[in-house]
Amino acid sequence: MESRYSARVPVECSVVFAGEAVIGEGRVIDVSLPGCLMESPESVKPGDYVQLKLFLPDQQPVISVPLAVVRWADGNRVGVEFIRSSEDDQTRLTRFVQRHRQGASTPKWDGGVEILSAAGD
Repeated sequence: MESRYSARVPVECSVVFAGEAVIGEGRVIDVSLPGCLMESPESVKPGDYVQLKLFLPDQQPVISVPLAVVRWADGNRVGVEFIRSSEDDQTRLTRFVQRHRQGASTPKWDGGVEILSAAGD
């Protein structure tokens, strides 16, 4: 099994997503700075680009990810990599992960991860 370079934080929250051929909702199982693991009955496949809205606990408003890519899908479980989000949402996600990383998997690499910002954000 491949070692992760960023800690995953177990979480249970709602997510809504939309792509070129799909609109759906589901639940996030874990989140890290570069992405998340989610479950959804909607069919997506690796390489699909989606927009996400994450309803993380204690985070108002929702965290918006205007560009993400599906890296893998197995049944109703989907691994998504965040590509673009606002600087504010990146900061909020970083703080959320840092606050909740007690007991989370230990990262292999502890350097920063930068998500590209959308133009005008």
